[in-house]
Amino acid sequence: MEMRQLRYFDSVVKYGTMREAAARLFISEPSISQQINELQKEIGVPLFEKQGRKIALTAEGRQLLPLVQAILEAVTELETGISEILNPSSGLIRLGVIPITRLDLVPKKLTEFVKIYPDICVELIESGTSEIIERLLNDTMDVALIAANSRIKSLMEMSGIKHKVVSNANSVAVVSCSHPLAKYDKISFSRLLNERIILRRQGIYREEIDNFLGDSVKNDGIYSTDTYETAIKLVDSNLGIAIVPETFISTYGLNEGSNIKILFLDDFQVSLDICFIYKKRNYYPLFLTNFMRIFTDNNDG
Repeated sequence: MEMRQLRYFDSVVKYGTMREAAARLFISEPSISQQINELQKEIGVPLFEKQGRKIALTAEGRQLLPLVQAILEAVTELETGISEILNPSSGLIRLGVIPITRLDLVPKKLTEFVKIYPDICVELIESGTSEIIERLLNDTMDVALIAANSRIKSLMEMSGIKHKVVSNANSVAVVSCSHPLAKYDKISFSRLLNERIILRRQGIYREEIDNFLGDSVKNDGIYSTDTYETAIKLVDSNLGIAIVPETFISTYGLNEGSNIKILFLDDFQVSLDICFIYKKRNYYPLFLTNFMRIFTDNNDG
């Protein structure tokens, strides 16, 4: 039994077909098929069965999968540990962030980390919550900052992803300076319902707002955009009121010298926890352990 056979087995399970697994691994489909066949012969039972155009695990394959994944993860940790022993001052950290996380926090924490580990490279990856969780599980990302509600936290707990709340993302309303409500500093829920609301099209923040609004707002009373920047442009044209994370406002300095007015939410709030997340492992390189400590230490607020 060879390590590459176990990796091929895991990849076929992950991608659903030998063709897709071969493409992701940059090898030919016959090569991966041959190695899977040899693995099955050595074990003595079939591991896959056809289901339409895809293949699925047999009962024996389902039993084998967690054992294979544990071996592959242990080998990865071993390789990482050896690399750290040989090159203790070098390495790579892949940090995921989503748009509403406190991007003002990231540079501050990175500056602190770089003072200790100037030769460690940090790759910043912006993506959505679901994609980040998937990448953590697939070991193509090391740690991340995301916004999470109770559903996301439960999903992470079941998937073996640990989290620590480092901050929270409250919401504010944004109106054009020419809007009648611009003379106020706050907006009530009842007043908001009389306005066209501008929201980001999808994501955990939109999910939380939709849960809060329920049936209070009709679909034709909502504009949806792909980015917060577009939402602000619609507000600037006085096409409605945007509800955005307060961190987005502070990060991009929209409260300074702009044609918009920030209104605090008076009698309601939509809030998410900003969480630092990472996959549960038996071993972390020392530089990654310190990186995690720095990002979860909120003594500086």
